[in-house]
Amino acid sequence: MTKARSRWSGVGLLAASLLLLATGLAASPPAGATTKAKGSQGNVAGYALGTGNQFSWILPLENGTNTESWNRYTADGMWMPLYLAGKGSTTGIDYTLSVAKPPVYSNGDTTVTITLNPNFTWSDGQKVTTADIKFFFALDKAGKHTLGDYLPGLMPDNITSVTYPSATTFVLHLNHAYNPTWFTGNQLLWIYPLPAQAWDKTCATCPVNGAATTPAGAKQVFTFLMGQSKDIHTYSTDPLWKTVDGPWVINSYDAVNHQASFSANPHYTGPTKPKLAGYKLYSFTTGTSEINALRSGTITFGWLPLSDTKEASYFKSHGYTVKARKFFYDQAMEFGYTSKTWGPLVKQLYVRQALQHLVTQKLYITKTLHGYGLTDYGPIANYPGSSYVSPTLKKDPYPYNPAAARRLLTQHGWKTGSNGTDVCERPGTGPTDCGAGIRKGKALGFPFLYATGTTAFAAQVSAFASEAKKIGIDITLNGQTQTTMFSIAGVCPSTPPCKYGLAGYSGYMWTYGPLDIVPTADVQFAKGNYWGGGYTTPKAQQLIRAAGVSSGTSLQSLYADENYLSKNVASLWWPLADTVIVVKNTLKGWTHLNPYGNPLPMTWYFSG
Repeated sequence: MTKARSRWSGVGLLAASLLLLATGLAASPPAGATTKAKGSQGNVAGYALGTGNQFSWILPLENGTNTESWNRYTADGMWMPLYLAGKGSTTGIDYTLSVAKPPVYSNGDTTVTITLNPNFTWSDGQKVTTADIKFFFALDKAGKHTLGDYLPGLMPDNITSVTYPSATTFVLHLNHAYNPTWFTGNQLLWIYPLPAQAWDKTCATCPVNGAATTPAGAKQVFTFLMGQSKDIHTYSTDPLWKTVDGPWVINSYDAVNHQASFSANPHYTGPTKPKLAGYKLYSFTTGTSEINALRSGTITFGWLPLSDTKEASYFKSHGYTVKARKFFYDQAMEFGYTSKTWGPLVKQLYVRQALQHLVTQKLYITKTLHGYGLTDYGPIANYPGSSYVSPTLKKDPYPYNPAAARRLLTQHGWKTGSNGTDVCERPGTGPTDCGAGIRKGKALGFPFLYATGTTAFAAQVSAFASEAKKIGIDITLNGQTQTTMFSIAGVCPSTPPCKYGLAGYSGYMWTYGPLDIVPTADVQFAKGNYWGGGYTTPKAQQLIRAAGVSSGTSLQSLYADENYLSKNVASLWWPLADTVIVVKNTLKGWTHLNPYGNPLPMTWYFSG
């Protein structure tokens, strides 16, 4: 269903008003609403993750392999972020559910003053204070190179110092001026108060002793906490995970099937108190097993695989609401730029352009997604009504055109070989040559790693490979489970070289989202990126940076960034699938669907 990528996002510029769109979250239950529904076990809801997705990382600091949206959202319910992304169904920040008040910028936007809301308390009775912020920064700095979301130059590198004038106020001193909208939306959302009084220790049996107050001690604490988060067998019993400031606390965890249950935190003092007694989180290896769980009443908030949308009429007639859920993400297939074997091929712009001419986005949406999807012509999908989307990206710069793709290849010295695959006949680096690193006789082909388990995505990649074959490009499809994909494609280029020509996940790419709401996608395409296969150009680097430090309220810097990456085919652009959700009619409070995918069970309640 979804593959969410690293949280770090671009350096971009948006008008501050876009972050403050006033759309309410789910309403509180009306007076007299009942708290039990057919198919539920008391006042407990059942929530299904997408196929193959597993809650398997609890600490709100993630390594690269575990930086996933479902882990983040689950953790958010236990440890509240400084600022919560998404206000109802609109993009932006919900300050009413956030731990801190809106930030105040001064000194030419080089100083940020943040005041915590006074109503947040840890479940052990201690107040959430700036000591917990200081603890976060100590860990973030100590372990930045371990975190899958770290990029040089961004947080914590762009903060020269942090001062703490009181228990409720802290001040960030920045290394230069940043656009407040970008810094708030793409940096401050990364901050989490963490319970220093419970976590500041270096082993399970060690006392809390303030070890993180020194750099060496902070590294030890960071290593200890990361190790505990890896130990999924102790999620429900480790005392570390019982000290929370959010609405939920973990109750049970099955390390085999990754089913987890959460109960309402009786000590939660923040806004929007949970109306449920708890919720259960389910993982499924197939869509069929999830549908069966929906039919049995085990799942209250689930989904239909796009290959099974014919089941919608059954669920509608059996007390469920069926609704398409659109995401504010994008979808792209990564090129293996650092591959020694296939990198020289995909580094050629004309090759990438030819491949893009073979993707029939609207047909994929119609035939394989049954109409549930968005066109995606760059580092951001054409999300309805979003000002973040460049007007240029509403039109396909490389529409389906096999003839145009074939011309690009012949114009650059490729000729059909005896087996039907093109070979380079004109090596060299001239404007009509094959390109740097491509020898005479080199075959034009490479492997395409793709995540299995989704019928629609498998049909798309198969159709794409077939089109490529027709014009002389030999695409070898190599299907892998999503878990295996994480270990193969997810390590490139941090441990180069890439061992693929293309790599793709079904669902979406998380190049921005709950911790980055300005969509310049630098996690994929800025120098040092973890997830983009090693793509970088001086022009992209310049545009990404300009989008974050340019002044004024114009969106042109953001649009310039998006337009360049789109035309440069930084990744192979692919349609973004919707999720078709299926929700029991007795469950209320969910209809303002968070654009970043956070289900926010704290707003749910049963009625009827």
